[in-house]
This record gives sequence, structure tokens and C-alpha cells, in this order.
Amino acid sequence: MRTKLLTSLTLLAGTAAGAMGQEQRPNLVYIFPDQYRLYALSLWNDPAFRNAINTVGDPVHTPNLDRLAKQGMVFTQVCSTCPISSPHRAMLITGAFPSRNNVDMNCYKGRTQGVPDSLVCFTDVLAEAGYETAYIGKTHWIRTEPLFDKTGSYVGSAEAPGGHYVNFFDTYIPEGRGRKSNKFWFQQLNDSHFNAVAYSNRPELVGGKKDGEAYRPHRFTTEVEADIIIDYIENKDGQRDASKPFSLFWSINPPHPPYNKLSDCPEDVYNTYYKDLSSEELLLRPNIKYGEGTAVKSLQRLTLNAKIYFSLVTAVDREIGRVLDTLEKEGLADNTILIFASDHGEMMGSQGRMGKSMIYDESFLTPFVIRWPGKIQPRLNDLLLGSTDIMPTVLGMMGLSDELPSTVMGKDYSDGVLKGDYSRMARPLSAFFFMVKEKGVRTDRYTYLVQKDGNYLLFDNLKDPYQMNPIRLEDIPASDVNLLKTELGNWLKVSEDKWAKEKKYSDKITY
Repeated sequence: MRTKLLTSLTLLAGTAAGAMGQEQRPNLVYIFPDQYRLYALSLWNDPAFRNAINTVGDPVHTPNLDRLAKQGMVFTQVCSTCPISSPHRAMLITGAFPSRNNVDMNCYKGRTQGVPDSLVCFTDVLAEAGYETAYIGKTHWIRTEPLFDKTGSYVGSAEAPGGHYVNFFDTYIPEGRGRKSNKFWFQQLNDSHFNAVAYSNRPELVGGKKDGEAYRPHRFTTEVEADIIIDYIENKDGQRDASKPFSLFWSINPPHPPYNKLSDCPEDVYNTYYKDLSSEELLLRPNIKYGEGTAVKSLQRLTLNAKIYFSLVTAVDREIGRVLDTLEKEGLADNTILIFASDHGEMMGSQGRMGKSMIYDESFLTPFVIRWPGKIQPRLNDLLLGSTDIMPTVLGMMGLSDELPSTVMGKDYSDGVLKGDYSRMARPLSAFFFMVKEKGVRTDRYTYLVQKDGNYLLFDNLKDPYQMNPIRLEDIPASDVNLLKTELGNWLKVSEDKWAKEKKYSDKITY
């Protein structure tokens, strides 16, 4: 009888665990603001992390992300392979390079870029594995077409009343393969932090409107999204099947531009943390340039841009903090892999540049933090992870390596992340930088770029961490030159890039 009783209790416990859905596989929450650079964390000013990067951090206030980072693995050399929104997002969701995912520059009015419906994507794999899937925020991975009426509602045709764009850079994605098996859908468009256009397959989130009808919340976009995510996690209205694990991708638009005027950010954040800071207190990087011959009109303008950008960073941190608190309150934090990342960085006056799409660290490096209590011990990791590696590595961590589609071109470093074991997949010697007209690599020491005119840029990031003094190939050991040329050639072949087929600039690249 004792044996039968124990067996019965074991079966009941197993049934309960299955019903909860939390003991089988971990949940995944993947948070990635747009244009959020590596340096925009107050973590780097903490004595325990001050030497983790070899430059100064920004004078920002990010207590919630600092808390998250101290609980997880903090990566210091994650690179946005193509540091522009659409290409990174396409690589993130497909694990493939532009040669395969058809996105080599931003999806935009009049262009043909867009992820093919035929590709099996990140959330397709999760849905097939039994996950409840949710996507909240910005998309920017399909072709932008004029399929809307004047109000911004989707009609699916360029013929009247269609023929209008809702946004030149992004577009609503209707139900179907474009949503990549994301069951719960809330999408916001427009680079306007308080006047976005929202669409959802949940009428209660968009003022009772149908899927595809335009809705304008007229609130700070990240706050709107955080409210929806908190409700999703709490699940009081049955937004998800609680017996299953869930995946939630949260794509935040800020601190992406605009950051030109006070109305571009929450005024209370600006007034509390940044209003009274001088340019000397804000712009700490010695490679800041402005004036004639640069993209920065004046120090006054740059100072305002930085204040607004940093205010948006802090506002994003505040909303992420609310979501972190909810995961804790609901008892879900311990069985949730939570990742904080970004699609690319922001130059903010460094090298006299603004924006992204450059190999300079301010643009190329992104924050990347993984928290998984009990599975990942808090520590630093200088793995040179690239955009195509994120999907296979995270799915590998979740026990889904065998479900990766054959179209994935990135590598699975999950053993290294979880166990520090790189015997199955060796640590990469470099990270790849891809733009249509220029290509490069970043190693632990050097940044090497072959430019569209056949010239090159080379920096020693140990001796010159702000990349202010280009050097010549002849200035470094021959073994280092060989490594840079060979690594770049290998990446061009692996990514099936046209340069490799043409053996372009073979004096500077070893194919």
C-alpha cells in the first residue's frame, strides 16, 4: 500500500506540474529597446563593474537594469552584425544573414526588403514546441507597402481607399505568416514616443477596434506596452494558457529618435535627472566632435540631444522595472529566462557622428544581459556574440537545439553560456560587421573595416579604446594582420556575401 500511495502521489505531482506548465520548460522574456547603446547603463559606474569595459559609461540613471544585470550574466562584447533596425531584427528572428533573410538594409517605402514567409523563425520554433507566444511593440521586418486608408487602417490593397502608408519605415503586419506564430499581438508604429499608431488582435487593447484598425493611445509608448505585458503576465483575463510556458518579445522604440525637444521624452524624468546637467557632465567621451565637417551642428544642440536620449533611457528603465517586479510578484522570475538587449547603439556625437550603421563601438556594441536564476551564475562574459547567434544560442539554452531550422546560419553557444564549456562550439575569434558597401571584424583587440573605396580603418581598442587614432596594418604583428584578414574572409564566405563570390579587395581580405 505504501508503494501504491507513493506512486499515486508521484503521478499527482507530475500532473500538477504539467498543469502549471512551469516545471517543463522555462518562460522567455526578451526585451530589446531600439538604438540603446552598451554604455547607457549606470552599472558601469558601479565600482564592481567599472573595469568591465575600457571606456567610461554614460551618466544615466538605470537602477532596474542595474539590478537585473547584477542578477545575471553581463556580456561586454555583443555586436550588432548590421547595426540598423531591420537587418538586426531579421537576423534575430531568423538566425540567418541577409543573403538568406532578404533584409540587408532598413525596410522602407519603395524598397523590396522583407523576411520571406517561408523562413522558419525564432517564435515559430517556440510555438511548435508548445509555447504561448506574444509579441509587443515595434516590428520592422517586412516590406513596407501602401496598403492603408487615410486613417491608417489596413485595407490590404494599394487601390482606393488604400494606397496610403501608415509609416514609411515600418508597417502593420496582418494575421498570418508575417507574425511568425506570435499568438498574442500588440504592435505600435511611428517614431513618435507619445503618438504611436497601435494595432492588436485583442480589441480590448485598442479601444475595441478590430485587428488592423488604427488606434492612437496618446501615451508614452513604453508605458502602454508595459501595462499590456503586466496584464499578460498576471493573466487575470486568460490572455494565455497558464498550463503552458510562454515567450514574450518586447520591442521598445525609445530611446530611438526623435530626441530633439523636451516633448520627445517624459518631462518628469528629464526634470529629475538631466535638466541641470552641463555638457561637461553629460558628454564624457573624449571622441566627441561637433561643428563644421561633422554631423553635429553645435555643442548646444548635442547637449540637448543627450539630455533627451538619456531621459528616454531612464524612462525605459522605469517601465522595465515594473515588468521585473510583476514577474517576481507572480512567482515566475525563477523559471524565466529574461534577456535585455538592443538592436544597435547610438553614436551621440562620438567621431562627430549621430545615429548608427557604423563599426565604431558606440554604434556596434549593444547591451546584452541574461538572467536565469539557478541556471546562470551572475558574472561577466566577453563572448563576441553576433546577431545571428542569438536565436540558436537562446533556443539551445531552452533545450530546443534539435528544433533549429536548417536555414539558421548562426552558432549555438548555449553550452558556453550555461556551463562555460566551449568544447562543442569554440569561442569565436571575431564578430562580423556587415553593411552593403563595407565589411569588417572586431576581435578582442582590434576593429578592422574594409571600406567601399578599397581603403581600410584599423584601431587598436586596447591602446585606443575611443577609436580616435587609426593605425596601419604594418603597425601590428604579421600574425594579427593574418588573423584579421582571414577572419573577415571567413565571415564573408559563411554569410554568402557577394564580396566573397567576387573575391573583392583580396589584398586586404584573405578568402
